Amino acid sequence: MKHTLRTTAAVATLLACGLAFAQTTTPAPKADAKNAKVSKPVVEKPKQKLMTRDELRSCLQEDKALIDEGVSLKAKEKEVLAQRDSLKAEKAEQDKGEQEMQTRSKDIKAEIESLNAFAADIQANAAKMEKDQLKAKQEEYQARANTLQPKIDAFNKERNERAEKYKAFNDRVDAQGKALDAFNESVETLQDKRDDWKKRCANRPYDEADEAAVKKELGLKK
Repeated sequence: MKHTLRTTAAVATLLACGLAFAQTTTPAPKADAKNAKVSKPVVEKPKQKLMTRDELRSCLQEDKALIDEGVSLKAKEKEVLAQRDSLKAEKAEQDKGEQEMQTRSKDIKAEIESLNAFAADIQANAAKMEKDQLKAKQEEYQARANTLQPKIDAFNKERNERAEKYKAFNDRVDAQGKALDAFNESVETLQDKRDDWKKRCANRPYDEADEAAVKKELGLKK
């Protein structure tokens, strides 16, 4: 069975998006009555309601948890990629060894065909040969066969051992593929959670005093 090694989905930038600071307003200077010009009335947009301290605490806690999860996934990504690279290197060695085995297989096959042809020649011409000549040919055949058989046995043994190694390797490739799928799913899940956090928490105004108090309470950097 042919196996391929895939790559991980890149860990997205899953950092805090930041909460909008509540802006303080400075009183507008009084208009000079003499130089005042008539202008269209300005319709002020309704001010967005500030987050409560409990809401702010919840958002900051969740933000920190998401950041920690992202850091953990980044470390996991290195582990998954290291496993993939190790398997790729092992696969390259396997391919190199397989090429060598193919070359040896062709050489052994050629020796077997040559020996069989030699045996056929002996059998075809045995009646024409003197007893000593036939004996010499038979001994030559046996000597060549005795030399060749260990090569065949060693080759078959190595082939069987490689088959077992390939099976174990393929099992590891399958396991790495499952680990990769699980990792990529975790990345997508984290991104979904970050997107959900943005909808509920990002760009919402809050009181700076609440922020300072909550960060101190949670032990977060200001």
